[in-house]
Amino acid sequence: MNRHRKVVSHSRARLIAVVGALPLLFTGCALHGVTTQGQAVDTLYNTIFSLAAPVFVIVEVLLLFLVFRFRKRDDREPPQTQGSNRALIIFFIIPAIIVAVLFPFGERTLSEVQAMPSPGVTIRVQGFQWEWTFNYVNEGFFSTGKTLTKPALMELPVGQPVHILLNSQDVIHSFFVPQFLFKRDVIPGRTNSFTFTPTEIGTFNGQCAEFCGLYHSKMTFIVKVVSQLDYDAWVKHEKKAALNATCPAKGQTVTMTAHNISWNTNCIAFKAGTPFKLVFQNQDTGIQHNFSIYDSSARKKNFFRTPRLTGPTTQTFNGPALKAGKYYFQCDVHGPAMAGVLIVKK
Repeated sequence: MNRHRKVVSHSRARLIAVVGALPLLFTGCALHGVTTQGQAVDTLYNTIFSLAAPVFVIVEVLLLFLVFRFRKRDDREPPQTQGSNRALIIFFIIPAIIVAVLFPFGERTLSEVQAMPSPGVTIRVQGFQWEWTFNYVNEGFFSTGKTLTKPALMELPVGQPVHILLNSQDVIHSFFVPQFLFKRDVIPGRTNSFTFTPTEIGTFNGQCAEFCGLYHSKMTFIVKVVSQLDYDAWVKHEKKAALNATCPAKGQTVTMTAHNISWNTNCIAFKAGTPFKLVFQNQDTGIQHNFSIYDSSARKKNFFRTPRLTGPTTQTFNGPALKAGKYYFQCDVHGPAMAGVLIVKK
């Protein structure tokens, strides 16, 4: 009989140990961060968990003790101790001690996450319904996706600080990469900035984490971290592709169709010295588009701009004669995601 009780007692002890270890096992499923800033956040999480675990165990033990110690039914009124000075002092002192212990760890991590080291890459990120555009400021080109079809790609070199400048073209969005353990809001009329340093080569999924309309779930992007050599080769390829874009001239009438927040073409051409005619079709119901021509993607000089038109609509505009050369066009509402090259030929 005693032997049976010992076996049951050991089985219960093992069960309690397994149940108690489950929270620890689940923490192994958490992301550990693939940037220096994400690793700092992960360290803070583990520190707080280590400090909180003993508090949790003590509270649970005391609860179980009280349940079994005072399980006998007793209808007598218990001693009234509510509002005593000792209870109030304990109530305030214990949380104050917990906050005082955790505060230095949080402040140190916050300073690490918000630090702004000299960036190796600076990217101006534009968010709009429902796509992202990544403008590589120093490299002089941009990368974007195709709305509802192809997510935008942000390629980065490993080990280099990346400075991000966030702004929105329309409503509030949120820049979130789960593996970075970091999220920052993208607010219209305001530029938010932060810096991170990727520490691992790989491909990581990003998304908008602030509900922004009908196709919010489609507003995703990809972060690809590569070696410095691969990054340099990618930059060279993207710049060459932007410079070598070409298409034939098909008269002085140009038809531009906006559909699913994309143009029907990213290259148009006509001859120099003669005014052109633009047939502008906006097939996106309830969404505004316009058509503008600039000297380059830097948009230092504007040569032509239509008003913003809400679809569906079709209107015709007369444009000026332009000198021979390469120009940049875009929808000002959606930026580089709806952009292309205009070639004016002699």
